[in-house]
Amino acid sequence: MPLSYANFSHTCDSSKTNMAMVVTQILLSAQSVDSTVRNRAEEALKQIQEQNLPNFLLSISGELSSKEKPVESHKLAGLILKNTLDAKEQHRKYELAQRWLSLDVALKSQIKACLLQTLASPVSDARSTASQVIAKVAGIELPQKQWPELIGSLLSNIHQVPPHVKQATLETLGYICKEVVAEVVDQDGSMLAATRALYNALSFAKANFSSDMERDYIMRVICEATLSPYGKTRQAALECLVSIGSMYYDKLAPYIQDIFNITSKAVREDEEAVALQVIEF
Repeated sequence: MPLSYANFSHTCDSSKTNMAMVVTQILLSAQSVDSTVRNRAEEALKQIQEQNLPNFLLSISGELSSKEKPVESHKLAGLILKNTLDAKEQHRKYELAQRWLSLDVALKSQIKACLLQTLASPVSDARSTASQVIAKVAGIELPQKQWPELIGSLLSNIHQVPPHVKQATLETLGYICKEVVAEVVDQDGSMLAATRALYNALSFAKANFSSDMERDYIMRVICEATLSPYGKTRQAALECLVSIGSMYYDKLAPYIQDIFNITSKAVREDEEAVALQVIEF
């Protein structure tokens, strides 16, 4: 039977289990080498999104968080979620942000719970995608003083035993700090909390520091935190730099000049508690 919104709607009315199965089928078909199958699936996804966006987003987030789903459907589900939240064009980016903010609070809470749950997924691609989507949501909600419990939820992951959860959390914090304007994050102490979370997770970040892109994110976050107007945040950022220098010195060559500038400025101009961190470097 060809994939269509009508077929999807009928199945969704039957049961949530059937709905999840159909979503998986459509996502897999959208990646088919058969152009006819692929085009039908893409059209079905478009129709579902246009006709019932809330259920669509909930289904897609459930697809991403489910441990039983195929890796291929995880990847596409995550990409679709990102594209419903962000765009390159500023006017479209604004429209998508406003659309997200207008959704039912309970629905958004369910989606965000799925995303946070995915950080513990055994599938690395699912964890990485969830990190990026969480940051996109944070970029929309934190400036609006929404999702205040996010940083606390991520901090709790730092104390989880599985290393992959800690690594995914570290990656998420890096994406968040890149996505959200630093001044906005720092107003409610979130930048300080995020910086301390990074510090606590560094010993589990070997895989992250082996990746150029992830290492750049982490270093950018920490270097930006050293410019915070809040002394405690600057101090925490320098503590991070000291710890990184101890554990990952062989990875720091591209950042040595920036680190030198930061530490020199701290010694010359900053308050004693902050400047003392430089001595440890």
